[in-house]
Amino acid sequence: MGRVRATTKKKPSAIFLVLFLASARYALSFANQEIPGMTAHCIDVGQGDATLLEFPCGAVLIDTGAQDNGHVIKLIDYLKVFFSRRSDLIKTLESVFITHDHPDHTKGLEEVVKEFRVKRLIYNGKGKAKDLGELCRVLRNKNKYGLEVEGVTFEKVVDHGNRSGLTDSMIDPIACDRCDPKIIVLSGGFTRNPGWSVKEFANKNNHSLVIRVDFGKATFLFTGDLETDAIRKIAEFYRPANQNSTSMLDTDVLRVGHHGSHNATTSDLLAAVTPEIALISVGQWCFGKGKGSQFTTYAYGHPRKVAIDLLSLALREYRYLPVSTRVAIGPRKFVDCVIHKKIYTTAWDRTIQVRASSDGNYRVEINN
Repeated sequence: MGRVRATTKKKPSAIFLVLFLASARYALSFANQEIPGMTAHCIDVGQGDATLLEFPCGAVLIDTGAQDNGHVIKLIDYLKVFFSRRSDLIKTLESVFITHDHPDHTKGLEEVVKEFRVKRLIYNGKGKAKDLGELCRVLRNKNKYGLEVEGVTFEKVVDHGNRSGLTDSMIDPIACDRCDPKIIVLSGGFTRNPGWSVKEFANKNNHSLVIRVDFGKATFLFTGDLETDAIRKIAEFYRPANQNSTSMLDTDVLRVGHHGSHNATTSDLLAAVTPEIALISVGQWCFGKGKGSQFTTYAYGHPRKVAIDLLSLALREYRYLPVSTRVAIGPRKFVDCVIHKKIYTTAWDRTIQVRASSDGNYRVEINN
């Protein structure tokens, strides 16, 4: 595991100015570092998911979700600012990954493919032509948008007993002069019932893409909204054959599943991942308070204290400064909590940038 450092942004000060200028130099010289670097941008889209992966020679986007139309605009604006800085990328996303077809992961997809050049669309292989979701609308119009498309099912990933994940030129189109990131899909949509109940199999969350990214010694894992039953299957499938080997799930930076829900973080998963940093994309705790809609942070009760507690036990290192916030003990039930470990969320940190070097060092920057 690489050495991990974190910085936070508070009120303007001399120290802040130094950090800001250092960050600016880091960004401007991104493609010219002696040690190659990448940045994972965990974009604040409210109760939704969208992560931009920035490499020296390209960028990919994992999910295009947003809480509402206002957050779709925020997502597009963030990408516009990004491409204005990285003008060498010519407003091009090499790939967009959609982990599964729920609005909090797809709501901004049509705007993204309209506003920017997207070469490839990778999804979990699930969906019917008559579906009305954002993903299926884009799939039906793939020729209009000039998209190459690949559906990745679990069966495709594990074909012939493969336990190393699936990658190809669609999944992993990034190859830079001085570094070659590896993007690997470890799980996709299940086309056959893996022994679950009808309800479990019908749950789109359980069909989420699981994506591993290796940038030299730096490693990231994205699990979509994978829930307990699918997590159990994935953890068992990738369990090391002997004590001298490690799981394909073993990574430093974990994009925590399902917005920090109680059913997406388990002790078995954390034992396999052994994360150093945890990132959660989630809305403000009070989003939806006083309203009847069940599709809100407040109604769901995200993030759950049980997940935060498990992460706090699993993570070894501490945030630069603790943060006082509110976490849920159930739907519409929140309590005060102080976060000491390296758990970062868009609810209390806004957009989070994890800068990683190929030698396995990390720097976390947050936008308060």
